[in-house]
Amino acid sequence: MAAAPLKVCIVGSGNWGSAVAKIIGSNVKNLQKFSSTVKMWVFEETVNGRKLTDIINNDHENVKYLPGHKLPENVVAVPNLGEAVQDADLLVFVIPHQFIHKICDEITGRVPKKAVGITLIKGIDEGPDGLKLISDIIREKMGIDISVLMGANIASEVAAEKFCETTIEHCCCGSRLLRWPLLWGQHQGSRHPPGPHGNDRFRQDLL
Repeated sequence: MAAAPLKVCIVGSGNWGSAVAKIIGSNVKNLQKFSSTVKMWVFEETVNGRKLTDIINNDHENVKYLPGHKLPENVVAVPNLGEAVQDADLLVFVIPHQFIHKICDEITGRVPKKAVGITLIKGIDEGPDGLKLISDIIREKMGIDISVLMGANIASEVAAEKFCETTIEHCCCGSRLLRWPLLWGQHQGSRHPPGPHGNDRFRQDLL
């Protein structure tokens, strides 16, 4: 019996999240082990009298944060965070870093224990105990394997399929095999350093 296709949820829908949704939405169409539908959590807003989720699902464009770039029709905007992450096998975190605690608290216990994640979030958390990496916050709060993607890339250029380079840090070989085909594009080069923190710390040095 064939394994059920893996479900992907993108947590965030700003310009960077929408650019990544374009890549992942296109790639899953050619990857049999992934579900053809990609959910994207969208913080509901009203744009020109219409709900942003309705615009994305009907016009297939995030007109507020990534105008001029069509999203694949299999990318589905979901305004309810719990509904978006339910049954997800892979979580792609793309939200402003200051919201990561709230988001993790809200979805912890709502995703399968087998789920893994990758964070594309820039920045570092500063709290009463000092500085903390975003990947560590997600890992500690949710208890899932989490990897990190970074690169000096601009969302609009990624969406326009201009050449870019990124670095993906993986915590284990299994997660590496899971994420690599989703995030690869013909206009994108990628490097894969070892270790649980090297990539995240290197990114902070660039900020």
